[in-house]
Amino acid sequence: MSGKSIMDRFIQKNPLTVMTRCIAQTLMGEKLDQVFELNRSQQYNDTIKFSTAAISMAEIVLGTVDNRNQAYRNQAYRKYKDELRTSAVAYYGKLNRTEPEISEAVVRYSAEQAAALLAHLDFQPWDVLPGYRCFSLDGNHLQKTQKRLTETRGLCAAPLPGTVVGRFDHQTGLFDQAYLLEDAHAQESTVLDRVLDDLLTNDLVIADRHFCSVRFLLKLAAHFGFFVIRQQGRLKGKLLGKRQRVGKIDSGIVDEQAMEISEGDQTLVVRRVTVQLVEPTRDGDTEIHVLSNVPADDADGCVLAQLYRDRWEIENAFYVLTMTLNCEAPANCYPRCALFQFCLAMFAYNCRPVLLAALYAEHEQDAVEAMSQYQVALDIVSPMEGLLTAIPDEEWIALTPRRADGVARFLRVVSRHVDVRSYRKSVRGPKKPPPKRKRCKAGTHVSTHRLLENRKQRC
Repeated sequence: MSGKSIMDRFIQKNPLTVMTRCIAQTLMGEKLDQVFELNRSQQYNDTIKFSTAAISMAEIVLGTVDNRNQAYRNQAYRKYKDELRTSAVAYYGKLNRTEPEISEAVVRYSAEQAAALLAHLDFQPWDVLPGYRCFSLDGNHLQKTQKRLTETRGLCAAPLPGTVVGRFDHQTGLFDQAYLLEDAHAQESTVLDRVLDDLLTNDLVIADRHFCSVRFLLKLAAHFGFFVIRQQGRLKGKLLGKRQRVGKIDSGIVDEQAMEISEGDQTLVVRRVTVQLVEPTRDGDTEIHVLSNVPADDADGCVLAQLYRDRWEIENAFYVLTMTLNCEAPANCYPRCALFQFCLAMFAYNCRPVLLAALYAEHEQDAVEAMSQYQVALDIVSPMEGLLTAIPDEEWIALTPRRADGVARFLRVVSRHVDVRSYRKSVRGPKKPPPKRKRCKAGTHVSTHRLLENRKQRC
């Protein structure tokens, strides 16, 4: 059977898998070696190509193999064995020494390539706040690892491999930056100077209180940037004027008051938006304070409060990484390898908006939004190994377009074969209170058969 015939069968039966492979291979491939060369410091491409190591790790992220050891020995990895031409020890060493700058560059590169595909799919970026580019910042502490390293075997404490601070672009739904901290005890705020370097004029940063630093807010305003950041308890400013009621949103009543913050001889007057919550937060807070320097003519207090709520989009994105992708592995004890795997999961996540854009282009928006992300991920991963085996890379390259405009047209054609309504989320009805239990003697049992017979008699 020809590769074209096999491709047609997969398009008919597993169109989401075909689309995902097309998007992933468009974003990956040999171009990753260029990313590696531009951002490396001490590592080099010699026997083991960075693109090959990244693709093998990407299979772990996607779930086609379970771990690096399995990736080296099972059939899914054998296709890379001839390209690696090295031992398992050398392969592990390459991954364990992946420099953080390279991992960060992989995320940036994926966002750039995904944005190009989105443009060819006629995707219209969301206008979150007219005149501003809105980004959310949030940190994710990687879970504890196994105590495989000699230095950790005698410890009771759990070893932590590091922290990832992600920047989420609300206009496109992509992770466009990642800031890596190998020291898991380092504060998330230590990356704020690097965040400033990546911002442009009229960029708006939305973040939680962990990023509420007076120095950061002053520098951001001086760089002609803007912020909507929750006030932390240690930041004490000088309240000006009276607190005024400005409106109401779903989560509560919104008030606003001016506040002056300062450090040394630098001062800044900001807007302090207070939301009196209908329901307390998980920490028991009944109200939250959000600081912003966005002019009142561009956004009132209710809009700013709603913008802060939009920060949960990055929380949802991290949730998707955890639930649908293998972004963390307890066996990855070396911080650089663990951070690299997480960045590859962010890379894979950036394929998701492209997939959704292709579906939006051919299906109703409501039907696409009602799709279960878990079921979609399951139907992508399950047939992927069969697709990779049935159509090798050489045949795949010959069967699929290379240019972004051609890839976009191919994705739209394949997306027509997706039955989006079959992936509809299960909607749970209202919870019913549990029935009161009859008291029984300790150790007694009941016959299920007799209970069912009694039901028939009552009917």
